[in-house]
Amino acid sequence: MKILSVKPQKPPQYRICFDDGRAVLLDASIVYDFGLKEGSELDSDRFRELMRAAVSLKVYNFAVKRLFYRDYSAAEMLDKLSEEFRSKEICRQVVERLVAESIINDERYADRIAYKYIAVKRYGRQRVLRELKSRGIGRFTAEDAVNSYEEKFQENILHLLRTKYARILTDKKDMKAVNRVKSSLARYGYGFAEINRAVNEYFITKDQLEEQ
Repeated sequence: MKILSVKPQKPPQYRICFDDGRAVLLDASIVYDFGLKEGSELDSDRFRELMRAAVSLKVYNFAVKRLFYRDYSAAEMLDKLSEEFRSKEICRQVVERLVAESIINDERYADRIAYKYIAVKRYGRQRVLRELKSRGIGRFTAEDAVNSYEEKFQENILHLLRTKYARILTDKKDMKAVNRVKSSLARYGYGFAEINRAVNEYFITKDQLEEQ
């Protein structure tokens, strides 16, 4: 297969015309890497290699553009690329490249998600772990991210009791109200043992303040 012409298009692309009637648009980096020029000959294996490199670069650029707007875990990005492109192998290789270049970093991503849901939204451990799992973060990476905020959970649950639920928790003997709050905290992702401990501490503190 012979190249008839190599014509610049909108940067950074070149239009490559072959003697069999085919014409393809290729990124300048591909043109340079393969040494493409007018009169060059490519056998079928070299042409397939060329097109594979072009597709790989297209997938890579697509991924980088998505990462400009938001973070992705490796699993999320693989799912996204697989929705857009047919070659699962190229999608996997692109994700591996992004990980190797630290453009995708599951540990960094998990820490950001953990911070958002623990320090900002004040969710409990189980809710945060579910959020991380839903984003394709592995178990051990998720647990490491959550464990780094361990001291925040007791502080957060007491903060919720003193602010969001104070108007409901007016009487510790009102078990309907108490159970309502406990159920809500369970949905936040807190365990029943820490909920019971925090509610007891809340009422002890409340009683002490009222006695003063």
